[in-house]
Amino acid sequence: MTMLTNATVAPAPYYSQGLRARFNIDRVRLEQAEANVRLNGGKCADIEYDVDEAKYRTRSAARVKAGGLPASVPDGWPTIISGPLVWTSDSFPSEDEYVYHLTPSDKTEILSALAFFKSHNLDSQKVAKSLFPLPHLGPILSGICNDIYFGKGFHIVRGLNPDDYPLGDLTTIYLGLSSYIASRRGRQDQRGSMLIHVMQRGDQSAESTLHDDIYSSDKPFHTDTVTDTLCLFTQELASSGGRSVFASAWTVYNELAATRPDLIHTLASPDWPFDTYGRDPPFYRRALMYFHDNHLITSFSRRLLVGHPPFTPRSKTIPGLTEAQAEALDAVHFIAKKHEIKPKMERGDIRFVNNLGLLHRREAFENVQGSEPRHLVRIWLNNEEGMCWNLPRPLRLAWARVFDDDLEEGSDGRGRYWDYAPLRHPVTGRVLNTGGSCD
Repeated sequence: MTMLTNATVAPAPYYSQGLRARFNIDRVRLEQAEANVRLNGGKCADIEYDVDEAKYRTRSAARVKAGGLPASVPDGWPTIISGPLVWTSDSFPSEDEYVYHLTPSDKTEILSALAFFKSHNLDSQKVAKSLFPLPHLGPILSGICNDIYFGKGFHIVRGLNPDDYPLGDLTTIYLGLSSYIASRRGRQDQRGSMLIHVMQRGDQSAESTLHDDIYSSDKPFHTDTVTDTLCLFTQELASSGGRSVFASAWTVYNELAATRPDLIHTLASPDWPFDTYGRDPPFYRRALMYFHDNHLITSFSRRLLVGHPPFTPRSKTIPGLTEAQAEALDAVHFIAKKHEIKPKMERGDIRFVNNLGLLHRREAFENVQGSEPRHLVRIWLNNEEGMCWNLPRPLRLAWARVFDDDLEEGSDGRGRYWDYAPLRHPVTGRVLNTGGSCD
């Protein structure tokens, strides 16, 4: 006899048991409970994923008029930051300053490295520097690595033709090249996807309304939350538009410090609610901006803070943003737009971005019916060999969840999946393992 119950299924854990113990998460959750109640009791700001400039200007004017805002940066924070990560739109008159063009001898060396790796009969995801030897190109890539972490923060490797290689070989090649920037690769979603295919999520039929709603507008600046180097391989271009756009968070900071230091206080406050989308805990709180070990670190996903309908609407039971937080979030976007750079994109490009010091977004694009849609492959990289900046505790927890949980695989409901090609729904054809179109 079958017994029916009203028992509910417990939400999937956001943190593994090992991380809960290592970072004493359950104690921290208890300490946050009263603060969470206070957040829920306040009025939430009217803010959405797509930036509304009119709302931002009105909100900003009202808060300045009300007065009482801090007139200096937080104690211990610099009034101005200098260094190669401080740059603006006109800092790079030639793309040769940030693009490395693979030479014919480089491509020959890559094929030799591919043959060496394949002689070991391993899957593509097992590739590492030691298994992908590049005696001449390797030192160049190491120099690019140094530029990512301690230079201007971004670089493009150009010259691969995706049509020249079978999919497995192509995957080995871009993973092999990226291993010279950072050796560890992280899980990017609750499923455990190691490769995210950034492409149009809706179907491409003429009747689809998702195209106009989601892809015909520019997207907000953000970071990818949990990686020190963001790697984007360009498999297909959009029919028009769709460039990845970069801006220096250090430049944004300097402008805020000079004009609105109160917003730095807001960005540095550890009370921003990040949605975990139905998991346990339902949200966590931390700052968006840190000054740690003499580095300015910016880390936030706008989607996790305000939702991104229709695919990931914000959970209704968690605290919303305050007026100050809403203004600060939009201010970062608009200042970044003033100083952004829009590098040209070509098929086969591998883009490496310092995800701790730079912000990125993508511009509007169009996929013409019958053509291959815009398709990037995203990899989260961590360089633990003295390159990644020292992280504050909240980010060490985030990095550990993505990069360190090998010994407890599955204890938080996640596996480890290497999908060389997009997974599609068998009926609708919708891409399942996609990070959307924000990169």
